[in-house]
Amino acid sequence: MSVDAAAIAEILGGPAVLGRPIKSLRDLDAAVRGGIPKLALDRLISFFAPPDRHRYLGAGLRNKIVPRATYQRAERLNPQVSETTERIARLYALALSAFQDPDLAARFMMRPHPELDDRVPFDAALTEIGGREVEEVIERGLHGLPA
Repeated sequence: MSVDAAAIAEILGGPAVLGRPIKSLRDLDAAVRGGIPKLALDRLISFFAPPDRHRYLGAGLRNKIVPRATYQRAERLNPQVSETTERIARLYALALSAFQDPDLAARFMMRPHPELDDRVPFDAALTEIGGREVEEVIERGLHGLPA
């Protein structure tokens, strides 16, 4: 199961944040290669950090993706950080499509999972290989397959 590029873009704030409509993976790739606005990262983090804990939890999550000093001085994220941000947004979109509930999808992304050796999917997704592992867990869950 794949996730539509427009759904990923919507999680990142859509055209209002990304500055362009995203209708295809090619559009999304161009946005990532050009560096997505840091506001897109803020939007993504808001799905995982409840408003009452956003200041501290959100900053901690954001700092796992991009160093604080880099975040503070840049308006756009570099391509590497943009790619990590897109990956986490894609996996959240995939979890959302599996669970059909934003809270359940966020909970899945933020709690240790036994099929990931008790790593948190958000943390595992900080690398490409870890992201693939998270994707496999979601896919297996969708299809009822054992680990």
